[in-house]
Amino acid sequence: MRMKRSGFTLIELLVVIAIIATLVAILLPAVQQAREAARRSSCKNNLKQIGIAFHNYHDTHNTLPPQHIRCWGGGCVTGTNQNTWAGSGPFVQILPFMEQAALYDAFDTDNDYTNGTNNTLRNNKIPAYLCPTDIAYGGTQAGMNYATCGGSTIDFWNDTNNGMFQPRRINPFSNVIDGLSNTIMAGELLKGDGAQTTTSDSDIVRIDSASATFLVRATPTVAEIETAGVTCDAASTTLEASLSACGSSWSSPYPAQTFFNTAATPNWKHRTCAMGGGFGQCADRNGIFPTRSRHKGGSQVTLGDGGVRFISENIDAGTWQRLGRREDGQVVGEF
Repeated sequence: MRMKRSGFTLIELLVVIAIIATLVAILLPAVQQAREAARRSSCKNNLKQIGIAFHNYHDTHNTLPPQHIRCWGGGCVTGTNQNTWAGSGPFVQILPFMEQAALYDAFDTDNDYTNGTNNTLRNNKIPAYLCPTDIAYGGTQAGMNYATCGGSTIDFWNDTNNGMFQPRRINPFSNVIDGLSNTIMAGELLKGDGAQTTTSDSDIVRIDSASATFLVRATPTVAEIETAGVTCDAASTTLEASLSACGSSWSSPYPAQTFFNTAATPNWKHRTCAMGGGFGQCADRNGIFPTRSRHKGGSQVTLGDGGVRFISENIDAGTWQRLGRREDGQVVGEF
């Protein structure tokens, strides 16, 4: 008698492989969604910590820190002229409340954030300042994914800044007359890829200040923003020093580094855009600096009361601008 050999036929093996491939195809998106949900939760926790840190700073100093803290040391002066743009930002000031007291003590706030020992200290990575969904910064610096809100105005340096944070000006919570739960304190930004020879969704472009006009710069209309966006998309990609250096430094005070405005809605379809002369710190100029994230469908923000909300990129533009302003007296409505 011949022994009957047991085993799989080729057809059976192919069927099993097909079933396994189908199961993997079904499960993989679920696994990816679960991982993104965990990353988004971690990002939300970071924003919650930042909100608490700003509240603790306010409890200690009875005000929020200014967006731009002008420095007065030797690294801030050229000859006898003060460099008005030199200094550091608010995320340096809250370091003691982010369990980074030693780093804060070592940081020289009488110097520019790029000078002296600060230039080395700013390379320290702070986990709570990094969103796990975003890519790592492409350069040598630590990277930064969070920024304070300066309101709906396209002006960074001017007194029309109507958000909770203003350069060289302090705002106690009493100045937020629209209510802390109706005003954005902080939000997300994307880190640059550091590749100066290519462009990406995290880059910034520059247009001449005369290329975009606004009747009221503090409250630009949807039509004005859209027209400016088209101009920004068509802007020359002649490389600035910081084209791909957005979100590189938590110690910087500048837009697209630690500052955004609500002139344009989250994940704006047009390019982040500075207006005016050349810049070197991404970007020490006025412009349209929307909050951006790699979370699908929108971006997370911390409100003035410390609550964290996910904001859809399809939010009404008028509602979004009102959320950025601290004292316009208008009803925000549902968002």
